[in-house]
Amino acid sequence: MYFRLILLSVLVTFASCVGADGFQPYMAVQSVSYSEPVALKFMLGERQAPFSKGSKAFTYNKAEVGFRWGNWQLGILERLDYQLEFSSETAELIYLAENRLPLEVGREYELRIKAQHNYSRGLRLAYRHKFSSRINVGLGASYLQGKALTDGTIQGSAQVTAERDYDFQFDTDYSYSRDILFERNVAPPSGNGYSLDLNIDWRPNKYFTAQLDVVDLVGKMFWDNAPFTTATASSETKIFDEEGYVRYNPAISGLESNKNFTQTLPRKIFITTKYQWLSSVGLLAELQDYKVARFTSVGAEWCYSHNSCFQSLYNTTVNALSLRYHGHGVRFELASDKLDLDQIRYFVVQLSINQVF
Repeated sequence: MYFRLILLSVLVTFASCVGADGFQPYMAVQSVSYSEPVALKFMLGERQAPFSKGSKAFTYNKAEVGFRWGNWQLGILERLDYQLEFSSETAELIYLAENRLPLEVGREYELRIKAQHNYSRGLRLAYRHKFSSRINVGLGASYLQGKALTDGTIQGSAQVTAERDYDFQFDTDYSYSRDILFERNVAPPSGNGYSLDLNIDWRPNKYFTAQLDVVDLVGKMFWDNAPFTTATASSETKIFDEEGYVRYNPAISGLESNKNFTQTLPRKIFITTKYQWLSSVGLLAELQDYKVARFTSVGAEWCYSHNSCFQSLYNTTVNALSLRYHGHGVRFELASDKLDLDQIRYFVVQLSINQVF
């Protein structure tokens, strides 16, 4: 609470110094989520959800509010990143166990998970410089105050012994603010860090434009006294519910302690290109790389006035449709791979508003 009040005070003080001329408040909200093996509702805690093979999931969320003045931009931001990489067998076993579905007796599952989670808030300062009529470059630097983390791995195997029972053993090494594996009671650590962003706009001629955005080109979080567990866990302690399904309180041997931990923020790369086919129609191609998952899209833009345009893109990676509008200081996007909310695996919503006084 006090951190946000301090940042707001900085914004107000800076705004009073620069004056009202060219003062342009803005707000931007972005949320991108993707789950390869199951619908997003399963990742949010719903048990009943369609399942297919897959080995990755992520969510990338950011909210920022501030103002622009000339080539400068200053804002308060809040962000949540979560990335999961796992074997498809791990996803299948978790899905079957959570939904209490019968297991194949004698089958062995590989257990492999790599997780990275970061929740932080902070202050972002950016500057843009127009080198020529063809190239415009922007740099952004963020100071981040860490609030929550998960970072580490699981590696092991599980053996099905009955339709409702299985044994497992795995090694884990992970740092956290909340112990979701063994429910160790810990005090959340504090962290501080930074992130550097890069933006390049390139217009070699009147027909073609390209834009490169790199978020977290370099990004680190430094956690003080972060809880961690380095241990081997096994299924020696079992309990069964009223329906006969196994439930575990894993037996562990290893080390539970605290240490200073440096977390690297995953780099995200976005490339957008446009070819101006007609005066009001452009052809689009995009690449979005979130490190654990990469998407390509193609589409078109139609502008019915000088500053008001609609865009429609087809994501060829996940067969998703994206609809966008930008004009009069407003940009909005909505994208999904399914119309049925219970089956959505890929979902995007973005909104930015810029107001000139």
